[in-house]
Amino acid sequence: MFKAIMRMFGGGSSGNEAAQTASLFERIGGEGAVDAAVDVFYRKVLADDRVNKFFEGIDMEKQAAKQKAFLTMAFGGPNNYTGEDMRKGHAHLVEQGMNATHFDVIMEHLGATLKELGVPDDLIAEAAAIAESVRGDVLAGYTDEEKAAMANKEQSLFERIGGEAAVDAAVDVFYRKVLADDRINEFFEGVDMEKQAAKQKAFLTMAFGGPNNYSGEDMRKGHAHLVERGLNDSHFDAVMENLGATLKELGVPDDLIAEAAAIAESVRGDVLAGYTDEEKAAMATKEQSLFERIGGEAAVDAAVDIFYRKVLADDRINEFFEGVDMEKQAAKQKAFLTMAFGGPNNYTGEDMRKGHAHLVERGLNDSHFDAVMENLGATLKELNVPDELIAEAAAIAESVRSDVLGK
Repeated sequence: MFKAIMRMFGGGSSGNEAAQTASLFERIGGEGAVDAAVDVFYRKVLADDRVNKFFEGIDMEKQAAKQKAFLTMAFGGPNNYTGEDMRKGHAHLVEQGMNATHFDVIMEHLGATLKELGVPDDLIAEAAAIAESVRGDVLAGYTDEEKAAMANKEQSLFERIGGEAAVDAAVDVFYRKVLADDRINEFFEGVDMEKQAAKQKAFLTMAFGGPNNYSGEDMRKGHAHLVERGLNDSHFDAVMENLGATLKELGVPDDLIAEAAAIAESVRGDVLAGYTDEEKAAMATKEQSLFERIGGEAAVDAAVDIFYRKVLADDRINEFFEGVDMEKQAAKQKAFLTMAFGGPNNYTGEDMRKGHAHLVERGLNDSHFDAVMENLGATLKELNVPDELIAEAAAIAESVRSDVLGK
């Protein structure tokens, strides 16, 4: 606040010839005097309950440094200060209630500070006269135009555009236009437009600064599948055209249409980015069955042969294969795993529960199942199957534990 009052100290005349040749900065005592004045002034102001509320939350060390630079300039010394004019610099304080009474208190502390520092009465009077000359600007506050601009800035586009009702109407009109536009309506074939409209209303409400109830994907992921189908800049341009026409039809002012268009335009890059290389690779992998990724028929055949070699050599479980025709058993197992891993289904055996019930009667339990799982993992490891595919195969095998054990 002192900054505002003292800003004009560099103007006016001194009233005598000596003052015209020496600046107030020099006459008042130079840098040392200015530094002392700022320190004493703020000490007095911060101790005064009539005005100290205007300095709450202020970094006073930075404020003092800024003020010293300002006063040096204002008193006619070196100019190392840049700042707002009196009205703009204090308008926010006027909004907080600053008035002529508070200005009087500042004037009181200014005089007391200079008196305490032994500044001659004529220089105190000169400083006070200059400070008093800016009272009107300091207390003028914001102009009506500034208040209107701030009110608009404080309101979100969602509020200024008309809130929920306006967004709902805009989305309905927008999709009517889009579905009638042969340049882009192909991208909405098979889409549940009721759900799509609800999702779009939630998104625009959030994007325009209203309540955030949007739970859909981000722009890139949500449109990547459309990019795969050919969505490009020309289609985005058509969407932007329909958005502008929609808002125009609803009587939205041009400045708000421009603001909404800027928000929509800001997501163009994400909307048209498509899948990342990693996502494409993952999708390609996901589209292939485990049977294909593991190596197909040859890999399954090799796995079953090695698996049974291990099982028959494992005294924890080989008892359950005594008297079994292992050639037929291997053929049956190959057909089962081919089916379980997502390959052709040529399995004709019993389901897991029925096919193992007689073994459960003979004592088959979890420890035996664990041994089978161990041999399966070791088999795939021996065949150099990647760890992630071993884990996937193990998960499939584990999923039938309850049925195999009759649980």
